Amino acid sequence: MNLNTLQQRIISQLELIPADLSELTTASFLERTQVRFGKSVTAILRSLRRGEPMNWDPWILPDGEVYRLFYLRGLPGQNPWWTISKVCGAISTDLHHWQDLGTLLEANPEHPWESGRILAGCTYKEEGLYYLFYSASGTGLELKNEAIGLATSVDGWHWQRHHHYLVQPDEDDRWYGRCNWTGHFHWRDPYVFRDPQTSRYYLFTCASSKTPGDFQGCVGLAVADQITGPYELLPPVLSTPTDTAADWPYYHTERPQVIFKDDQYHLFFSCFRTFLNPRWLQKKDLKRITTSSLYWYVSDTITGPFQPAGYDGAIVAGSDKTGLYGTNLLQVATEPEQFIAYGWYHRLHTLGVSPAFQANWQNPAGLTLSLAPKGQKHFQESG
Repeated sequence: MNLNTLQQRIISQLELIPADLSELTTASFLERTQVRFGKSVTAILRSLRRGEPMNWDPWILPDGEVYRLFYLRGLPGQNPWWTISKVCGAISTDLHHWQDLGTLLEANPEHPWESGRILAGCTYKEEGLYYLFYSASGTGLELKNEAIGLATSVDGWHWQRHHHYLVQPDEDDRWYGRCNWTGHFHWRDPYVFRDPQTSRYYLFTCASSKTPGDFQGCVGLAVADQITGPYELLPPVLSTPTDTAADWPYYHTERPQVIFKDDQYHLFFSCFRTFLNPRWLQKKDLKRITTSSLYWYVSDTITGPFQPAGYDGAIVAGSDKTGLYGTNLLQVATEPEQFIAYGWYHRLHTLGVSPAFQANWQNPAGLTLSLAPKGQKHFQESG
């Protein structure tokens, strides 16, 4: 599905109003009206893609003259939407026209830990071999028990998975555990980064820290000398301060990404507004905090600690209005100083992958990052 310029603008404006009453600690008559209006408009836009599968969580690997796209696909109308998913793919030379590769990786009933659903991850290429780091969970009660797996490929299309998960904390781990709120064992969305300083491989992941309260969202870390491991767990690079846990913003962090620029490590991630701490929200300008808001932290060392960058709660300027979720940044191969921002339109469950959103990363008087719509073409989904 293409989102034309008008549809994109509508989604952008909808992002500024609550998506659901669950996002609000109290709801005024105006806010209730806004929610009803937003749902009505969203229903109209969804009707234009009736019967199409639900797609989310894209990531891109630049590979020579092509871009390799990976993303999650579910079933039309499934509820909850995240309970069934597989990895699909496409390739492009210009980020506008895409060749569908179909299903790349799906749940495997032979391995209980990944028999339920395949979750998002990242893809890395080294010495002609592709490495797909992904997260997965089982079925039934195991649906909320997540682990990180690895598959390899010689062509970027056909994948051979390892039989056992790559890394997962055990129940006795001193840093990572279950969410106190839901009992969910968050351990997903791996992002592998080879440190230019040490040449070691650092795996960042969505996790829950062992701290009190319902808001334990952290960015976990593991390290290895070889890309295939073994990986050693390290303390979270971003985590709930034990002395101020009640005011920590995040129930979870999702789709972490690390970029090394200007001799610093820049960490980005997303969090649905409905999963943000109400106590924290009360102290912020709510117009700047939407589900689209991309959070940005920075550190001089790869193991952290990471501190807020940007402004107003470490939010990337302009990200709150894109309508995208799980936003990642892509360095354009032909213009090393230019980045684009891409993700998925969470209200529609359709991908937003194109040069339409450009990230202007400048450093006049301190590092700033802004997102601005540019162009009219959007990713054309396959199937």
